[in-house]
Amino acid sequence: MFLAQRGVRFNFLTRPNIEGSIEVAAKLNAAVPGSVAAIEGFNEIDNFPVPFRGLKGMAAGLAAQREIYTRVRSTPELAGVPVYDLTGYDLKSVDTRADSADFANQHAYPQNGNQPTYNVPGGAWLPAAIDSVKKFQLPVVITEFGYFSMPQSGWYMIGVDEATQAKGVLNGYMDAAAAGVKRLYVYELLDQKPDPEHKNPEMHFGLFRVGNSPKPVAQAIHNLTSVLNASVPRSASGAARHSLAYTLSGMPASANSLLLQKKDNRFVLVLWNETTFWNRAEGTPVTHPPVRINVDFGATASRVDLYDPLVSAEPFASHRDVRQLAVDVPDHVILLEVTPADMPGT
Repeated sequence: MFLAQRGVRFNFLTRPNIEGSIEVAAKLNAAVPGSVAAIEGFNEIDNFPVPFRGLKGMAAGLAAQREIYTRVRSTPELAGVPVYDLTGYDLKSVDTRADSADFANQHAYPQNGNQPTYNVPGGAWLPAAIDSVKKFQLPVVITEFGYFSMPQSGWYMIGVDEATQAKGVLNGYMDAAAAGVKRLYVYELLDQKPDPEHKNPEMHFGLFRVGNSPKPVAQAIHNLTSVLNASVPRSASGAARHSLAYTLSGMPASANSLLLQKKDNRFVLVLWNETTFWNRAEGTPVTHPPVRINVDFGATASRVDLYDPLVSAEPFASHRDVRQLAVDVPDHVILLEVTPADMPGT
């Protein structure tokens, strides 16, 4: 209740006591309207099976999900609250999620110290997760995503250092947004327990260390949201522009872009280049030279501020009255905040 009253919204993960779980969520949402963002089905039933009404395995999970959906839809206090699907069932053997979920749901953890999306050779982890549920024709959420900050070499689920964790999470946010994912939840807020000998990967997924000190990823997210925030819309004498006719040249296959618009009508062009950032044979970070990308904003911009959220919430460069700009794009997200010259209110 304390957190809800201060603006925190919750995705409620359903427990085996379905009726009790939904009752708790309903009470909170009635006390603090809007505090329940979603109700989610059982977590990874392939790892944590839950029996239901005499059923076991996947059959139990799917039947329970239908029960969850029916109960949420019939609970007045949860009117309008979406239901996320359960995770951990065989997607290939299921054709529809009608009357079971409003959102398809996946977990995606990049393996082998890979970037979230582009790896040569390697897996396209976020795209693979998204593609696997497209047949359901539902909006998609990813309720677990992240990297653990325990540097390792080897193969499969290996850790990276804290700086690489920060890069991967920032890139994952933007990869998911560019792919149309409605929400991406990073696992997890705080390292669970002390692990001074670095033997247990599960203890190192946090954005914060056990003692509550922020890792670079926590500071990077803070910087990112600080740059994107514009709490007071700018007063305008005319209609706001809703697009920026920008073009990019020099983009390699590993590079990405995403155009956002702030509440004050300024644009933010996000650029990132998913080159290899972890040497899994050595268990050490890799840093490639940034790639030079040429940006044409389509018209003169009165101001362009460049930000690196890994470093600061303050711009590392500013330009005025420019139409074209050469930008060095690293292996992680950078932001170009663009104020068009003809934007109302400027």
